[in-house]
Amino acid sequence: DIMKKIFSSERLVPVALFIVCVISYGILIPSLGFYWDDWVYIWFAKTLGSSGFVDVFSHDRPFLALLYSINLPLLGTNPIVWQIAALIWRWLATLSFWTCLRLLWPSRPRQALWASIMFAVYPGFSQQWISVIYSEAFIILAAFFASLNLMMAALRKRIPFWPATIIALALSGFNLFSTEYFFGLELLRPLLIWWIIGESGLPLIPRIKRSVINWLPYMVVLAGFSIWRAFFFQSNTYQISAIESLASTPHTTIIDLLKTLGSNFVVGGWLAWNQIFSPPNALELQILTTRLYWLAVLAMFIFTFIFLTKVRLLPAESNEEMIEPQKWGWQAVLLGVLALLVGGIPFWIANLPLTLVFPWNRFTLALMPGSVLLLIGLFEVLIRTSRQKIILTGILVSLAAGWQFYNANTFRREWEASRDFFWQLSWRIPGLKPNTLLLTHEFPFKYYSDNSLTAPINWMYAPEFKGREMPYMLNYLSVRLKNSLPSARPDTPVEQTYRALTFKGNTSDSVALYLDSGGCLKVMDSLYTTAETIPGLPYKMEPAIPLSNLSRIETNPDTPAVPAPQYFPEPPHGWCYYYQKADLARQMGDWEEAARLGTEALEKKLLPATPSDWPLFIEVFGRVNNWNRAAELTENAYATNPAIQPALCKIWDRIAEQPLDDEGKASVKYAKSYIKCIDTGVKEN
Repeated sequence: DIMKKIFSSERLVPVALFIVCVISYGILIPSLGFYWDDWVYIWFAKTLGSSGFVDVFSHDRPFLALLYSINLPLLGTNPIVWQIAALIWRWLATLSFWTCLRLLWPSRPRQALWASIMFAVYPGFSQQWISVIYSEAFIILAAFFASLNLMMAALRKRIPFWPATIIALALSGFNLFSTEYFFGLELLRPLLIWWIIGESGLPLIPRIKRSVINWLPYMVVLAGFSIWRAFFFQSNTYQISAIESLASTPHTTIIDLLKTLGSNFVVGGWLAWNQIFSPPNALELQILTTRLYWLAVLAMFIFTFIFLTKVRLLPAESNEEMIEPQKWGWQAVLLGVLALLVGGIPFWIANLPLTLVFPWNRFTLALMPGSVLLLIGLFEVLIRTSRQKIILTGILVSLAAGWQFYNANTFRREWEASRDFFWQLSWRIPGLKPNTLLLTHEFPFKYYSDNSLTAPINWMYAPEFKGREMPYMLNYLSVRLKNSLPSARPDTPVEQTYRALTFKGNTSDSVALYLDSGGCLKVMDSLYTTAETIPGLPYKMEPAIPLSNLSRIETNPDTPAVPAPQYFPEPPHGWCYYYQKADLARQMGDWEEAARLGTEALEKKLLPATPSDWPLFIEVFGRVNNWNRAAELTENAYATNPAIQPALCKIWDRIAEQPLDDEGKASVKYAKSYIKCIDTGVKEN
């Protein structure tokens, strides 16, 4: 009796959907931070204020400035607050989707619930934790569904027609003008109107007239946006390339459209769900994240099975629902297929790839409704009993929740890796002269680009910066060279825009950085840290090495730069701390301090993750005549990676250039012989 009372009301559905969202996205929230363009907009809010977002979005999405100018001052700069906000807005979008299905098909409450739970965990989109960006995306998606809800409620005469229609039109305009993501889904609106009006049994011609009349206001909004976007506003970021192609090569363009939409259909409708059937290896159960994965899967399955089995939804299962589930199932399949096809139209128009690979899987946001409607429709057509449908739904939802947990864990690890990066940068470069260009091939981050890292780097080295000419810029040579960075020749002026800001510098005022996965950050230069020091250095990194100007580094500033402590408290001092501090001491010519740091690290039994860290300390110990340790590290480095031999030979050549006693000469001769340098001799000093 108690269980019946608990599960007797449809009012429990919002609570259930919220629990699904929390299990899927909320477990690791305390350990998550800012990612990708989150950093950019948080920094813009700090430096430009809310009014500055008008300029920030003036080039691509001018109406989106309103959302950011309200939300950023309101929610502040705490990543946990933003993660919670993103989760709440995903829940609200899911809730709005559920009410949409309830209004469209009032006699199908179970199917609406199943589809909504699957919508909440949709695995095609795996960027939930880029919270600043996708809070806004889910606000817009919720507004789109709310517009459909108001329209359908007005058509069903549940609420006053004109007030509901006016608000629905406003929400439709808000959706369209804020972002193009859900433009294609607007094309489903006339079909929904047609179905609802058809329930009254009107003859064909009156039904067509009434449907057109009801769609006409929304069509005006859609047409207005389309005309504005195609002919009056040209986005610098998202160019409309399909119109020109359609005019010049219509036949080829139409075939390309059909291929692209078909590909989107497969990606969003099938491959997105296929991912969840690759769980972690059972042999990895000793790993905490694997245990948490299976715990999330089990918890979600138990919850969904109990809830979907016990909840009492109104209206009760009708005879039509029990006898002819296929009739509704094919209708849901039709709507799902259409939604998958039209959902991808905006990305085809802009010639953007829609895949399941980051960052392009963000476009699957527009495919979420179609994907779950297609699946639920197929369940109705192919599966006999409600219990079987519930079990299958529970399996898909639980595995998708585990998949999302695993995605969250990759974001957690990346946040920790970014903390280590910024602290290594701080230890090695305590100050940086303004108008310095930072160059690298590409850092081993998945969820950070050079553009997104530029913002926290400016925050770190110019915490009080205000204005429009920012002092620092990071460029990935893998994507910027011969694009926004015209060349890697010395003394080449560099001017780059950063939305509302500008960077002005010169290639001769650059500092080259290199970060290998698992290794310490390297400040590159033509003498000490070269391609020979790091075997396997990406070839696009090599042009930056002769440009690296270490005089841009302020080695002893009054206030050393540190990462914002509210995000990155200083980590324990491991190997890379000693490496960075010793490399800084070497730049300052303080070999004794560098040797002290190396000795302290080795006495603490700290070791590098890669042999490319050893050359620094080999030379340091050679410079202070600690021959035993210099020889020991040389043997270790050469044995670990013989490819480092040319760098080791050059190091011992430099050591040999200083005044040496007999022990020093013998040590140089032994080391060069051990690592098979061509010349094993020692110059007389």
